[in-house]
Amino acid sequence: MARQSIHLEPAERDPAKLKKTGLSIAVLMIIGGVLVTFAYRLKHQSDEQDARPHVVQRLTEVFFGRDQNNKAFTTEQLKGKTTLFTPLSLEEGERMRESLDAMRDLSKKFPDDESLCFLGITVNPEADGPEELRHLLTELGVADDARWFFVQAEEEAARGYIRHKIRAEFRESISSLTGPRERFRSTLVFIDENLHVLAPTFDLNFAREVAEDTGRLLEEDPEEARRLNARERVDDVEKARARLDAVLQYIRNGDLKEG
Repeated sequence: MARQSIHLEPAERDPAKLKKTGLSIAVLMIIGGVLVTFAYRLKHQSDEQDARPHVVQRLTEVFFGRDQNNKAFTTEQLKGKTTLFTPLSLEEGERMRESLDAMRDLSKKFPDDESLCFLGITVNPEADGPEELRHLLTELGVADDARWFFVQAEEEAARGYIRHKIRAEFRESISSLTGPRERFRSTLVFIDENLHVLAPTFDLNFAREVAEDTGRLLEEDPEEARRLNARERVDDVEKARARLDAVLQYIRNGDLKEG
């Protein structure tokens, strides 16, 4: 007996319903992302409440490179100074912007303080030579670079020193629609006059993302935003900047907590 063929009609697709479904999925993704970042922030809330820095380790191994003026640089030059460090990669201009702006603004607050300096080591030395690093400082509006050291060195040595000595991670894995992907991470780390690497570190990009996600959450789901007390996170960047200033003041006063 021959089987009767079955003809299937395609389901009708209502554009209005599809649009509504798409918006609902987008909202859920936004809320999900915010919930993840909020969980992270709450986990580290105790660190935020006490800005006093503590020692992670001391830079006993000397690092060698060449600065933006193609002059020899070593970490011995940082002795007796308070240093604010960030990793560099010129191809990641947007990802570096928050940290570089914070460094520049801090230098403007203390324009005559020769004991305060600013260090950046590129993780992409093939592309970021002294000329390119000098141009970056010009773009940043730094006219007098006496307190600035933007350094190029051999790639493996630079990346290893940043990761294992300064303890600053410059890559991070994030979730996306196509799965996990890596991106540049721009962190700020203080080093004191005795070459002690200090915690906490600062990730202003993360603070910016939390603030922006919070704004979306307040707009898309006010009830959930109230439950999470989200409004307190709108100005996370400003709070992070304030903690940066507070940590510097503790360092200048020699007030470190036991780590």
